[in-house]
Amino acid sequence: MITILAGGTGSVKLVRGLYKEFKNIAVISNVADNFWFYGLYICPDIDTIIYGLGNNLDKKKGWGVKGDSFNFLNYMKDIGEESWFGLGDRDLTTHIIRTKLLKEGKKLSEITDFFAKKYNIPIKIIPASNTHYETHIITKDKKEMHLQEFWIKYKGDIPISDIVYHNIEKAQITETAKKILQNSKIIVFAPGNPITSIGSILNIKSFNKALKSLKEKVVVISPFISNKAISGPTETYMKAKEIEPSAQGLVDFYSEYANEMVFSNKDEIGFREQISKNHQNINFHFTNILMDTPIKEKNFAKYIISNFYNK
Repeated sequence: MITILAGGTGSVKLVRGLYKEFKNIAVISNVADNFWFYGLYICPDIDTIIYGLGNNLDKKKGWGVKGDSFNFLNYMKDIGEESWFGLGDRDLTTHIIRTKLLKEGKKLSEITDFFAKKYNIPIKIIPASNTHYETHIITKDKKEMHLQEFWIKYKGDIPISDIVYHNIEKAQITETAKKILQNSKIIVFAPGNPITSIGSILNIKSFNKALKSLKEKVVVISPFISNKAISGPTETYMKAKEIEPSAQGLVDFYSEYANEMVFSNKDEIGFREQISKNHQNINFHFTNILMDTPIKEKNFAKYIISNFYNK
């Protein structure tokens, strides 16, 4: 089995590519982006994976349901209610049903299984934890807000000083996630944001402990090409956590979790000269990691399978 730690809109490309090439996969999803909005429980990363594998994802946006309308959201705007989070009309169905099931006492992992079956997805999609916790942004002027509010409402255009995970001390790895990690041949860190997509999973103490005991299985996929993030606010968030926003910083951050790391072939020369000599216990690999077309998703998936699963 191949297990992918996933979060953010970029992760679904890796998941989709691997799923097309190798059916025995599982996805453990970030849940720290989850939040309550209009009384509904929203799980952006879980939904992106489910929509992506169910061929319902709006690929242009990277989130939401393809071909969706926004009558509900537009009407909320017309009557003066907050409308900064993009809830489409079809997308609302997911959130309404999820909230109903939560109120009936179902666990998030059970609800995620329910939706996977509804979309005929035959693999396990597992929340990193059933406990609700949230990634919050601390601004330079000491204000605090949910990650979604910072990135979407304010378009990430506010100076920040820190990132924290509220209520994470209560979070526990799910038993399903623990068993799947143990039974996996390789565990792949998707090229998501290392602070808010993958780091929010790694900071669950019980998850962290389980993962560190499986270091020889872990393969990290870089979200950087030529020291620039492929997408999103990776550099901003790494700076906020006082981590160098570069390939070097990424290696330093993930070095305690992985023996194998994959970077862009554009970075190979620089690694040989600068980074490899300081991390001789890590095997660095170089290929085309940009998955901006279905063919590239497929090719990269084949690379992962042939170099790490079938080695």
